[in-house]
Amino acid sequence: MRRPLQMKATHLLLMLGLTALAAPAQALNIVLSNDDGFETANIRALYQRLKAAGHDVVVSAPTQNNSGRGGSMNFLVPVTPMAKASRHGSVAAGSPGVGKDPGDADVYYVDGTPVMSMLHGLDVVAVKRWGQQPDLVVSGFNEGNNTGLINNSSGTVNNLLYAVNRGIPAIAASYEGTEARAHTALAEGALEYEIADVVVKLIEELEDKRAEGQPLLPPGVGLNINIPKVTAGQAATLPFRFARMGKATEYQPVFYEKLSDSPVAVGYGAGVAYPGISFANDVIAPPAGVVIAQDDSELSEFNVMKDHAIPVTVVEGVPQGRRSNEERVKIQLRDLLGAAP
Repeated sequence: MRRPLQMKATHLLLMLGLTALAAPAQALNIVLSNDDGFETANIRALYQRLKAAGHDVVVSAPTQNNSGRGGSMNFLVPVTPMAKASRHGSVAAGSPGVGKDPGDADVYYVDGTPVMSMLHGLDVVAVKRWGQQPDLVVSGFNEGNNTGLINNSSGTVNNLLYAVNRGIPAIAASYEGTEARAHTALAEGALEYEIADVVVKLIEELEDKRAEGQPLLPPGVGLNINIPKVTAGQAATLPFRFARMGKATEYQPVFYEKLSDSPVAVGYGAGVAYPGISFANDVIAPPAGVVIAQDDSELSEFNVMKDHAIPVTVVEGVPQGRRSNEERVKIQLRDLLGAAP
């Protein structure tokens, strides 16, 4: 029989072990950005949930909705005072082009493109706050999905690409629901919090499984995730599935000679007799003679999302061709290239 002192010691060790298992994962320094604006309900819900999980988070995001701007940047152009008020009006026209939200000193804005705002978070805010780059960049979560070939145009995804090319792990997160609300509309039980919890869950899993002393993801790697549209209480029940980016997408860009010929443009009130870009897809046919990309792979992220699962796509920053394609092109151009290494 154990003596009382031995039993107490054993009990103490057991309790310490259980406490260690229950302890939260290591806090991360996170830069949070998006392409919809620093005032959106989506980014603020995620900001609050990441902080509640114990992470040190700063926001650096655009003043306006910049969807579809991709990796655009205004090179060598000063960011001057704002020509108009921010998207939801918390910062007035004439305010500095780079500044802080009047109600939260950890929320920064940039009157520029998504990638400009994300880089401000890396190169200015993170350095001042932590003296180094963050442990993680999170972009989103976006108002609407970002899947397949449209990702080239996505500010949400291009934030990820620039971050991982800097060697910083990054996650781009999007939600199929497109309700555009200001953060002032957030209240307890808001659906935005449920979507944010999905992103936090993914980060916690990455933290839990990473090797000690190693970054959250392999060098040069990020994750693109898309959350299907849900109603209250559903988000937490969605399964995660491995996916590949593929080409399948809800938004196939098409140039129309007259936007009035595009059902999507007409539906958005932009159906005028002027040329411009609109969208087609499997349901809305493009103009005659236009062929849109087809992709029925079960692994393509848009198709995974249609099955009401959360596709998790591994993304690399540099768009390098695969070796098999390199070899084919080397053969085609052998007379021009000479002896290729």
